[in-house]
Amino acid sequence: MNRAEVVGINLLKREAKKPVARRIRERRPGERRPFSLGRDKAVIGVLFLVLLLGFGGYYLKLDRTIRAKERVLAKKKAELKKLERVYARIRILEARKQELQRMVKVIETLSLGRDSVVKFFEKLEGALPENSWLSSYRLKGKEVQLVGYSLEDNGVADLMENLSHIKEVSHCKLKYIKEVGLAGIRVRQFALTTLLK
Repeated sequence: MNRAEVVGINLLKREAKKPVARRIRERRPGERRPFSLGRDKAVIGVLFLVLLLGFGGYYLKLDRTIRAKERVLAKKKAELKKLERVYARIRILEARKQELQRMVKVIETLSLGRDSVVKFFEKLEGALPENSWLSSYRLKGKEVQLVGYSLEDNGVADLMENLSHIKEVSHCKLKYIKEVGLAGIRVRQFALTTLLK
């Protein structure tokens, strides 16, 4: 093919394409038109944008709420820490208070017991019969242990009888009596236990 033929071919009149007639169908009332991506791109974009803005707003609202709750929680933790320190101080003070109350009870008990002990020893001097004497005593709570000597067996019996008449004494018991030598003389050593009221 030569060049002229090629040019001639290009100069030929083109055949016009016949337009294809599209058949437009009428829609009936209540019938939806078919989905077309080309036509509905704008609607889908707007819906997507609305959803995106909705989720973003919801996220921001939740974030603000969470931050507010965290601030409240931090304040509560700080208050709790202060209250824990106060509670520890209160526990220490309560322990001290209980210790002081215990000491007051002991002092009251001792002062009450002291009155009866003092009265007992005042009356004990008059309860000792002749030819009898005490060498030692030991006070343990309301129990008084007496150790002494008597020249006669009846001296110990008389002492126990006299002790039973003292109103501060609730009980008198002989622990032992034995004969011992003291400065070359035979005497009776005795030990008594008395309970005070």
